Amino acid sequence: MPLALPSYERDQLISIIGNKRSIGESLKLLFSELKAPRGETTFIDPFCGSGAISRIARNLGMGVKANDNQPFAHLVNYVYLTLTNDDLSQMFREMGGIDAYFSLLNLEGLYAYNTEEPLLGGYLSHHYAPQDDNYYDGQKERLFFTAANARFFDQVRNEVERSLDDEAERAVVIAALLYEASRKANTLGSFTAYQKKFVTEGSLARRRIVEPPVLRVPTLVDEPLKRGEVSLMSAADFLKSTSGDICYLDPPATVQQYGNNYHLLNTITIWDNYRPSEERDSEGNLLDKGGIRRDWRQTYSPFCSLKEADLAFVNLFGSIDARHIVLTYPAKGIVEIERIYELLEPRHGPVTVIPVAKRNQGGRQSKGKQNIEYIFVAGKMGNFHLPVESGIELLPLVERLSNLTDRLFKTPQSLPDYPFIGGLILDGLPPLEVLLNKEVEQLEWEVEHLEANSCDNLDEGLKVLVRAILDPNQSERGKLERRLYPLLRRLDEKVKLERVLKELDWAGGDPSVAERLREFLVPLIARKN
Repeated sequence: MPLALPSYERDQLISIIGNKRSIGESLKLLFSELKAPRGETTFIDPFCGSGAISRIARNLGMGVKANDNQPFAHLVNYVYLTLTNDDLSQMFREMGGIDAYFSLLNLEGLYAYNTEEPLLGGYLSHHYAPQDDNYYDGQKERLFFTAANARFFDQVRNEVERSLDDEAERAVVIAALLYEASRKANTLGSFTAYQKKFVTEGSLARRRIVEPPVLRVPTLVDEPLKRGEVSLMSAADFLKSTSGDICYLDPPATVQQYGNNYHLLNTITIWDNYRPSEERDSEGNLLDKGGIRRDWRQTYSPFCSLKEADLAFVNLFGSIDARHIVLTYPAKGIVEIERIYELLEPRHGPVTVIPVAKRNQGGRQSKGKQNIEYIFVAGKMGNFHLPVESGIELLPLVERLSNLTDRLFKTPQSLPDYPFIGGLILDGLPPLEVLLNKEVEQLEWEVEHLEANSCDNLDEGLKVLVRAILDPNQSERGKLERRLYPLLRRLDEKVKLERVLKELDWAGGDPSVAERLREFLVPLIARKN
């Protein structure tokens, strides 16, 4: 696999039911065609969820107004849609800056992880993890996290409550914590139930579930991209007071309620010491194994109801004030695709319907299967024309191209219409009309050429990137340098950071740039001791 750089559009995306990451690049191409050629385009997202699609819109330069009714989603999107890298650089100054503070939190969390004694004030470790990771009983204890990881999360979350008053600083840390909690959860994609064991012999889950968490500084955007707005309410209430140019709709499509399925992420966000039931049967087995918050019904969605979903769509389409509507919905959703078209077309037509193959991200039962996701594009398109048949034929190649964005290349690349940074990083894809007008053979050659020239490992990629930044003849050194810092923050091995430090002695490099990188690296290496 090619080496990937940390990416704003992909960083810390919590995997939730119905997420659209696998068709994100297709939507990005579509939005780039629908946005206004001049002036500002307002993008509204009433069901923003993990925020993957709103991040794409913000990265395209749109003014984003996003909303969700889940507290955890609201907090994460507050960080990724309203803050910038400049904001991060000003945070935690009393603690030595954001890198120093995250290092401190990781050290404190790791200490708790390695301390086998019960943690004072340990909430997750008391209610949602066993007392001993070697000897546990899934009937009598909840196994959502290992005891060690639960202690890590408790320590960090309690530290946030003790030491941080600033809303933005608190949100940045909690967002990183939520992502790690979602990754380390001993579940199959939601928090309604846990697996009976943490690991089995030869299990690939060992690293994800058992090894200690690592909080990572979020990868955000630079100025002058517009700051978004984020709301916490129902989609219906949001649309009553919000209008825009493009309204993206990704309503729930299954009977699974999000407040129920992600109750534990909401609890970590709110941190209100909610007490799950400890009622047991005569043998001491827990009766309420999920420990689900009883107040999850406050975020009940009619789109998850077999009886109410149809009327919910009627009300939804009647509330939208936007030039264009883009709606995504799976073929196996509660409401039939034909019915959605029937409801959408009279009020917001004409409507184009595009079927896209989507690989599921969730539980074991969907592994390897292909589903069809339908993209509805509604509203007057002017000169916009989407050649659907050729588009479907080219989609597998576009997907391979999307996997190459934010990758590093061994040598500078130059392909017409491709937005490279310094020739070494593919910063997105060409416009939709350009890709869909290519011959299949031509696009295939471009994909294979880029795949063949991608850096294959971290050491190779770091050397290429550092030397390009040091090179006085590289015209986009500043942009490349800004992409290097998040990558360095994520290096867990001291020896790799030290190799980067040695690269700064390259004879052909700019001494002033080398010194600036050295000032960033030396404290980072020291904190690895």
